[in-house]
Amino acid sequence: LAGALERLCATTTDRHHIDARFHLRGAPIGLPAEYEVALLRVAQSALANTTRHSRATGVDVTLDFGDDRVAVDITDDGVGFDPGSVPEPAPESGFGLAAMRARVDDLGGTFTVRSTEGEGTSITAVLPLPSESSSERHL
Repeated sequence: LAGALERLCATTTDRHHIDARFHLRGAPIGLPAEYEVALLRVAQSALANTTRHSRATGVDVTLDFGDDRVAVDITDDGVGFDPGSVPEPAPESGFGLAAMRARVDDLGGTFTVRSTEGEGTSITAVLPLPSESSSERHL
């Protein structure tokens, strides 16, 4: 997952001329495939939104492994927006905030959008780490 996020940042920088930086916090552990897919898709969707809408010059993608959770945080320095005023396609469309939220909710996690007009946007997806016996099956 860390390698995929790092490559995603490099591709975003090359293709969209936005300084996309990857950061890793904590000690990476093996995650179930559905966790890796969900966190990668959230990051991809958030970066797509950043390149399309934010007019950002920089974005930080942080993968953070904690004692009982794993999180991905995408924070840009763009124009921001009012999250309550954005019309959303249905989660089934695979695009937008609703789809990101649905992916995270399906795995028992939390999804947060923080944005203020003129001050950028931060999207955070947090998933609880599976029990040790469950994660051992996925290594």
